[in-house]
Amino acid sequence: MVQFADRATAGFSSAMHQRLEERQLIIIPRYFSSPSLHFRHSSSSAAAAAPPSSRLPIDFLEILQNNHPNLKISLNKYDLDSHGHGESHHPVSPPDAVLYPSSVEEIQDILRLCCREVYREGDDVPTVEIVSVIPYGAGTSLEGHLNFMLPQDDSVESNNDIIVEIPVSLFESNNSGVSEQLKNETKKVRIKRKGGISLDMCNFQSIGELTPGDGFIKVGAGVTRNSLNDALRHTGLQFMIDPGADATIGGMTACGASGTAAVKYHTMRENVLAMTTVLPPQTIASVTNDTASRSKPRVVTCGSNALKNSAGYNLPHLFIGSEGTLGIITDVTVKIYPIPSHVIAASCTFDDLHTAAEVVTTIRMLGIPVSRIELLDEISIRAFNQSVKNEELDPMEEKATLFLEFSGHSESSVMADLSAAQAVCVDDFEGSNFVSARDEMTRNKVWAARHKLYYSSIALRGGGDNDGEGATSQSTIVTDVCVPLSSFADIITATAKDLRDLDVFGTCFGHAGDGNFHCILPLRPDDTDEYKGNVFKVIELMAERAINVGGSVTGEHGVGYGKKKFLEKMYGGAGVSLMQTIKRSIDPWSIMNPGKIVDLS
Repeated sequence: MVQFADRATAGFSSAMHQRLEERQLIIIPRYFSSPSLHFRHSSSSAAAAAPPSSRLPIDFLEILQNNHPNLKISLNKYDLDSHGHGESHHPVSPPDAVLYPSSVEEIQDILRLCCREVYREGDDVPTVEIVSVIPYGAGTSLEGHLNFMLPQDDSVESNNDIIVEIPVSLFESNNSGVSEQLKNETKKVRIKRKGGISLDMCNFQSIGELTPGDGFIKVGAGVTRNSLNDALRHTGLQFMIDPGADATIGGMTACGASGTAAVKYHTMRENVLAMTTVLPPQTIASVTNDTASRSKPRVVTCGSNALKNSAGYNLPHLFIGSEGTLGIITDVTVKIYPIPSHVIAASCTFDDLHTAAEVVTTIRMLGIPVSRIELLDEISIRAFNQSVKNEELDPMEEKATLFLEFSGHSESSVMADLSAAQAVCVDDFEGSNFVSARDEMTRNKVWAARHKLYYSSIALRGGGDNDGEGATSQSTIVTDVCVPLSSFADIITATAKDLRDLDVFGTCFGHAGDGNFHCILPLRPDDTDEYKGNVFKVIELMAERAINVGGSVTGEHGVGYGKKKFLEKMYGGAGVSLMQTIKRSIDPWSIMNPGKIVDLS
């Protein structure tokens, strides 16, 4: 349970205390901390050195464990594989080790060791060994964010012969007190990429104190959204961003997540007030292994607890959506909201997808408040009907269907919103089967088709994660784009037509109130190359149409390496070049999640 801070409560008026009691906000003295976590991963002694097949420097893990005996490290194949992919079709590309840091200081020392000058036996010049790092949250990303892509793996034989000249000023041992003349000198080194590590942030579980009157809370990057809301359960407040998966707050921040509630509560960009980030090293560590003698990578705290802030550059927004390419987020201050007292769910069917999408635009343009408004095409409803044959759920008419939710603190206002939306659906656009529900159980039944969509879509291609013959979650592509609402009906309808014309099975659905829609495209092991080519043609057409109307190639999934190729067309060469400049200035050695969003030469 989250507790309220005891500071300053005396400053609130009696009326304020009365309102808190009405909302069941519990004022408890002092501080909440999560219980410590226990791991099943390999012990420190078992992971004392890199195995023979590892690409890591031979003494990398040994140095870390000598300096941090309690640092958890796993070389277990299952852990490596599970940290080498997200929830998508991208093939597994595992790290060489999984590290479980528990403090900012451990992260600093790990990163410092990832760019190091060494002298190996037989070397004619020193070697700069670079180890890549990918932060890991819950592994729920969809565009290959967690797949290791090493620009120059040590296994590339020709890389052993590449010698470059680097300014002396970039070496830590020479970075202070150096004359101007020496700073202009260079040094010959051999640069080698030496594998990569995954930094699992699950130990960052702190949940800070909550002050009455403040609509924010500071949490560790490893806290999941469900864990946060469980801790907030008795406060009357809730973190409202819901991407569907139980993602971590750090991961949601890094990927710029949103979800079904974004139409009312917006995205992570609007809900993050501040964060702490450990940046990668700017210089090359000296040859010594002595931790005390090395300068530590920078720790940046950006943003503030104020709801408005116009001081300087908007640094939080630089890291939101950066996908682990600029640094490692360790804690985030997020907005939280009062839980609505009244919630009503509704659904309505339409004869065609275009009409249903037009309804969404009309509801939004009329300013009718909705908490969620989701659109499913007829194939989505067909998938649902097939999946509930043995369940206590009624099949639905196989037509394009809108799912709506209304919420507020007054029953009369929520009912008024429902009535206004119903008039648009039924009277203006001739929708049918408009149903609504108030109690939670019935609301879940009304929205069951939306809740079950992902797995019912996979099942419609004869699959399941335990079926080797059909589609699985690891062979299913989930892609998204986001377009202006004025173009939403045309673009989603065109995409559904692409699926039919190219004979590709897929379900179209969307967080329609934002103009953000998705396709679920399950692949089977026996799909032909031609069929797979058509699947990717659908994705390319979605992206091209979104760009052509001034939209985005992704509204919430992010870029990873799956959509990197679309960025230049979306932003132009100058825009991508600016991103590369930002990446190079913060991460000059391309340590952080290389190969994602932009490439560095």
